Amino acid sequence: MNAQEYKRRREGWNVLDFSTLDVTRKYLAESGRIQLAESINNILANNGIDKPDLHNSIAGQQADYYTVNLPFEDVKSIVWMFGDMEVGALDDDYGTTPAASFHASMLDKWNELILHQGGDGA
Repeated sequence: MNAQEYKRRREGWNVLDFSTLDVTRKYLAESGRIQLAESINNILANNGIDKPDLHNSIAGQQADYYTVNLPFEDVKSIVWMFGDMEVGALDDDYGTTPAASFHASMLDKWNELILHQGGDGA
């Protein structure tokens, strides 16, 4: 695969980066959604987008991208999880906090998948 093909594939609507998937997996496991966390493990193990032979980026798995092939209902469950986490991280006056902003950014990434799968988002 050449650099152009790699760029095209990693910019697909159903592609997420390692960090997003890893954090999602951890939160799913912590919340008792073990089967869905295992689905994320499966994506990390089997759905990586191969880098070009001469790829010149930061070392390590954090630079990897993965094709997400979860059913709509699973993605929706993840969106709801991050939505709940965002609201739960607001301060006493319902103002944003760093944690709420982080959860909102995660929610946005997963919500984008719902929008492309034909859902109406959260």
